[in-house]
Amino acid sequence: MNVVITAGITCALAISVAMPVYASDTAPEPSEGDTLTAVTAGALEAHYGEEQADPVQAGAASEVELSPEGLSGQAVDVVLPSTPSAEVEGDESSAAPVFYTDATGDGIRIISTFPTAEDVVDLRYEMGGVLDPYLVQVGDAFKVLDSNDRYIVDLAAPWAIDASGRYLPTRYTLTGNELRQHVDFTGAVFPVVADPAWTYAVDHASFNLITGKEKATPSRVMAELRRCFNCSFPVANAPRAFPSVGQTINLNASPFTMINVAAPVRVSAVVKDGFNFIALPGHFDGVDSTVSFRFYNDRSGWLHISVVALIWKDRGALANETNRRIASQTWANFLANLIRQRTL
Repeated sequence: MNVVITAGITCALAISVAMPVYASDTAPEPSEGDTLTAVTAGALEAHYGEEQADPVQAGAASEVELSPEGLSGQAVDVVLPSTPSAEVEGDESSAAPVFYTDATGDGIRIISTFPTAEDVVDLRYEMGGVLDPYLVQVGDAFKVLDSNDRYIVDLAAPWAIDASGRYLPTRYTLTGNELRQHVDFTGAVFPVVADPAWTYAVDHASFNLITGKEKATPSRVMAELRRCFNCSFPVANAPRAFPSVGQTINLNASPFTMINVAAPVRVSAVVKDGFNFIALPGHFDGVDSTVSFRFYNDRSGWLHISVVALIWKDRGALANETNRRIASQTWANFLANLIRQRTL
């Protein structure tokens, strides 16, 4: 079965950035009529902190086709591990992992449910259509880039939850075009649910910006922004001083000086390699929309900016696409402004 996913604007069904864990004493008790699908949906809700759409069971060796559709990145075919699929209803004593898909606004989750301890395997996903991919860790998540240091797709931090609500140690490795998710099942209560989430971001690199600063490190970038924030940040009304967590900024997102497009935000996080905004009432993207900015270097040293937005207001396909393209160019300008600063 081929599942084609195209990344669109992230709207009200977008994943939450909050990830609470349900405690073992409040974990749902499976009844005789529960299915693995219900267990899987419960784990998704527990991890992402919101009600999820019902995951769709995928057949063994299914291929998921991802496309950025207006965001940065490359099309990629992801082949699920070739293991027998368990029956959702009935005898699961000889079942191997069951695979599900859950579409998000800008990608897809590929969810694996291990019914019993006899079913545990490393999860191996083959990535087709990309040239010699490699991983760059940015925070807890990962960027997948090709051998030319071109951005392909994002991988959210891996996770695995057992039936008691306990998170299990898990990690990724990438060998050739095979992504493997390793899970430590020691002491696990089954069923266990694991999820690699594949998403697209706006990602710009400094390949073509010849200033001598194309390989600046994130620490140098953050130091430059602290020297003068609005010398580089390309949105009107940005302050000169680097904003602090909790600070409100009444940005004007219009490219024209005589027009105001209200974009009030609060700074929700500042980390060593970037910062986050959350939209306030009156923001044109809708209240509680979020945007995160992260700077990183690929393995050749080129500086990248990665921007991930969760947007709650859906204006329709044409307006959404226009908004994406304007935003993408804005953040490309942000990177260009930075590496032109003499003090970087």
